[in-house]
Amino acid sequence: MKKFIQALSLTVILGTAITLNSCKKENTTTADDSVSAQDNATITRADDATTDDAAAAAGQVASFAGKTESPWWNTAVLCGVTLVDSGTAGNRTITITYDGTTDCNGVIRSGTVTIVNNSGIPWNLNGSVLNITYNALAITDPVSGNTYTINGTRTLTKETNGLAWKVLAGLETNTTVTRRNQGNMSITFPGGGVRSWTVDRTRSWSSLVNGSVNTITVTVSTQADNNVDVTGTNRFGVTFTNSILTPIAANNNAACYWKPYQGQTTHAVANRSANILYGTNPAGVQIGNATTCGDGYFITYTKANGTQATRFVSYW
Repeated sequence: MKKFIQALSLTVILGTAITLNSCKKENTTTADDSVSAQDNATITRADDATTDDAAAAAGQVASFAGKTESPWWNTAVLCGVTLVDSGTAGNRTITITYDGTTDCNGVIRSGTVTIVNNSGIPWNLNGSVLNITYNALAITDPVSGNTYTINGTRTLTKETNGLAWKVLAGLETNTTVTRRNQGNMSITFPGGGVRSWTVDRTRSWSSLVNGSVNTITVTVSTQADNNVDVTGTNRFGVTFTNSILTPIAANNNAACYWKPYQGQTTHAVANRSANILYGTNPAGVQIGNATTCGDGYFITYTKANGTQATRFVSYW
């Protein structure tokens, strides 16, 4: 079961990668795009982890998952939470309450999330939909100490049969489970500014058995126009677009264990952008594949003065 939590390290790496080029000290000028990128990284990391929690919880309730599952509400799988399953058949709600103290792969959360399934299709089947509501979900980055409060809704739509937690636990093999995460949210930033963001992101969990080896791969992509997975206004009131140019993939290969071996993203603010290429060598050449993750990721970015720069960040 720990594989579910360990796989979320992919999200942590993705978030870390987008923490661009300039110094880690927060700068309160619009020209410091690292602040915008760090905000996006932290919120994306927490959003993915929270929707993963919602999907895992729904996969354990018979009226949601379509069949009786043995419940496993424990912190080894769902980190820092308590859960309540309430209501009657056909009208059930799962409420997740975060404790506000536990560091779950670089994210500390408080507040509640509610989950309902009004689609009439069990969550283990293609076409099922979970409606998720964030109720004053406070996210604290344990590194920077910044806290963001999110209110809003998410729609998780299953695009295949199966349950992701079973793939990660090794209980479903030679299968792929894919879901699409869409929704809108208002974010209260450190300092009090409130902004609106829109999310459209697809996540897939694949299991492929070759002999006695079961390779599990997590892939992050998007189906939106122009590969956009997040749009909105940053804390300074400047619009931004975050795009996944090629799907980001990582697996449980022992050589690099959930470090992305491929993928490319870009974070654009105003007329500036930063491009991140995963699975490269220090020269920026992509060498990663399903059996080796490469040495790290390579960032190409535009400075505030318009000049180009690069930076390599090692996985180790």
